[in-house]
Amino acid sequence: MITSKKAYQNTKHLVGMMTIRIISECSPPKFSLPPVVLLSYPRSGSSWAGKVLATSPQFAYLREPITQPYMKIYGGQRPVFYTEANHPDITIYKRLANMAFAGVPSLHKGVVDNKRDFWPFSKNTPKRVLIKEVNPAAADFFCKRYHPFLLLLLRHPAAVALSYYEQGWLKKVGDDNFDEWVNFGRLYGAFMAEAVDTANRYKESKIIKYEELVKEPEQRFLEIFNSCNVELPVDFDLIIKKYCHSKDDLSSGYQTQRNSKVTSEKWKTKLNQQQLASIKEGFLETNLNFYREPSDWHVK
Repeated sequence: MITSKKAYQNTKHLVGMMTIRIISECSPPKFSLPPVVLLSYPRSGSSWAGKVLATSPQFAYLREPITQPYMKIYGGQRPVFYTEANHPDITIYKRLANMAFAGVPSLHKGVVDNKRDFWPFSKNTPKRVLIKEVNPAAADFFCKRYHPFLLLLLRHPAAVALSYYEQGWLKKVGDDNFDEWVNFGRLYGAFMAEAVDTANRYKESKIIKYEELVKEPEQRFLEIFNSCNVELPVDFDLIIKKYCHSKDDLSSGYQTQRNSKVTSEKWKTKLNQQQLASIKEGFLETNLNFYREPSDWHVK
């Protein structure tokens, strides 16, 4: 049930975004090139990483400006798919991508982090568009069409599978049937292997492992900011403390303020041995050259 307060807030947001969109058509805001795209599989920690990166004063941040309207407005069936010419939704997907990489703010609630970043009459130094997206199968499409700086975020397949399961996105199966777990491991590995191949062929890119990012957030985020050639937030140390060492409850899985190291290892206590073995079985059928060592799957 939508309360009157929430309805007012939604209306206020929509009016504000529509105003910016209308004015932008007459006087488009200018953004520095290249745009930056933070790309991952869904439930891999990219919302958290994107929120930290968005604290740079040189970034104008868009959270899933393609996926959110595609899934919730245009009825997209799944967030991860190959952007082939014969896909029935490719025209819609291209149009949403064109708008996102041009820095045109989406009207969809939750996409724009700070409206002021997209105000067309700003006299500040032009910002760079930072786009967080969750379709790794579109990596080649994004790179060839928009020439961004690509940040590809990987996470342990068991951690991603657990998050899918907790959100109800992975079919909850009985103890005697783990086909869904095998299939997830296979799909994750296949999609991410192709994205890694794109990143390795594409000069302007950086591959990031979630586990390394949460282990040394200060050093790793510093490296990412430098790779993107943008300024650090003035209060960088406080930002890291807020988003990486928080004691907030993580039960919903959507918090961006977290104890990041704890979240990275939750799969080791939440999944049983049969589930892990099934995910690993499907995953090792793929060519993704990460998380393949026995130590990567060891549970104390």
